[in-house]
Amino acid sequence: MGSKLKFRWILCFIIFSLALLIYGNNLLKERAKKLEDMRRTEAFEFMDDGWNKYRMMQYAGANMEYTDSKGNIKVIETEPVLLDIFDEAIDPYILGKTPSLGSFRITEGKRTSEFIQT
Repeated sequence: MGSKLKFRWILCFIIFSLALLIYGNNLLKERAKKLEDMRRTEAFEFMDDGWNKYRMMQYAGANMEYTDSKGNIKVIETEPVLLDIFDEAIDPYILGKTPSLGSFRITEGKRTSEFIQT
């Protein structure tokens, strides 16, 4: 009788452990999916911010800079450069390889004061 009871306890423990592992795995998958969705949303906002600042840069005759997550600064003068930055920053961020997307900044250009005065 004792060995039968011991076998049942071991079987219950194994079944409980498997159920716990399956549940934990599902929770982990849900968390990873939510994190990926959040990063995609942030990436869309990052692109929108970049395009808006690029348009403002063109209208104001200003300069635009991009600072990546490591602190490196790139000057953006043309649309292809902006698109390259999007390609370099967004995919690694969504995959979790970089901690942040970086930021865009508009600085005064040579002709900014001319555009403001007119």
